[in-house]
Amino acid sequence: MELNNWKTYLAISIVGLTVGILYLIIQSDLATTLMIFFITLYTVAALKFLLERRHYKKHNSILASSQFLLLPYAVLLMGNYISPVALTVEIFTIRSSGGSELMFFNLISISLIVPVIILSIFFSKFYSGKWPGIAINRKINRGKKIPFLLHSFFILTFLIGFFINWQIDFVCFIFVILYLVYIFRYFVIVAFNKSRREVTVSARSSTRRTTSTGSSSATRRRGQVTASSRSGTRSVPTRSRSTSTTSRSTTRRATRSTTSSARVAPGIDVPSSKRKMVKTTKTTTTVTKSMFPIGTPKKEEMKCIICYMDFNKKESRKIILCPNCKYPAHEDEFLNWFQKSRLCARCNQPISTRYVNNPKYRVTVKIYIEKVIEKL
Repeated sequence: MELNNWKTYLAISIVGLTVGILYLIIQSDLATTLMIFFITLYTVAALKFLLERRHYKKHNSILASSQFLLLPYAVLLMGNYISPVALTVEIFTIRSSGGSELMFFNLISISLIVPVIILSIFFSKFYSGKWPGIAINRKINRGKKIPFLLHSFFILTFLIGFFINWQIDFVCFIFVILYLVYIFRYFVIVAFNKSRREVTVSARSSTRRTTSTGSSSATRRRGQVTASSRSGTRSVPTRSRSTSTTSRSTTRRATRSTTSSARVAPGIDVPSSKRKMVKTTKTTTTVTKSMFPIGTPKKEEMKCIICYMDFNKKESRKIILCPNCKYPAHEDEFLNWFQKSRLCARCNQPISTRYVNNPKYRVTVKIYIEKVIEKL
């Protein structure tokens, strides 16, 4: 039985909610009921996080999914609002001059240390550029805007609760401080360094221009002097001048031919004459051998690498295989994924535009099941 299923999480949630509600009805103890709700949420979020992480690691994918940010945040938010009310052992509190509690640290706060560490690591990888973006509904959104908005929303919810109750968990307060550090490090300092580099580059370009103008004026003066000296001495024969000019023109043509100034647009493959024409064979034996995925796959793993759904022979859609790892994906989902990301959803290797326009490994679902999946 596969644990990573919505039925598993629904069953755990129903059991936890039922126990909490019954305890509230029988004992009329709101603190214990909230504690049961928090334990249920923590169990569901931790199980989902671990199973999804194992799945992503199995396919060698980056953990750039929105659920890896929303699950720890949900635990962190609920723990922040339940900590002062739920039945927990208080370790220490920070009080104001009037005697009211400003910060608190208890058993729930200890359980919130793990989500804070996870979110801090993930956001640092987003801001530092180690991950290309966040995958929302299997589509990668590049750039730092979405992580910045998500992180700001997380902090805003904590600050709203603090200004309403004037209470905040000590671990959540550390998370707010880390957010300010990330903003200062990856936005303020980066912008300052960028502006500083632009200033230095503009200063260097201006100095180069002044030196080039000075050298050009000096060469002009030297040319005028040499021209006047040449006009004074006319003993040079005309044939030698013509040969020298022809030799100069030939050398200039040779240098122009070797150093061409033509520019090639990025992403366009320029055909060369040294390429060897490779004959492609369309026999069924060679195609079926090349269609098998790399490594030691199992039948349970032969699912769409984008939607993770099993293939059915009754489907009318076709399958496109990744040219690198040879794992399958539905044709329409593969094309939609390629518009957002040029990397494979499983092996994270680049896929060329030429292969997408004319894929070598494209078959129907029925043929793929018969030739590949059933033979594993």
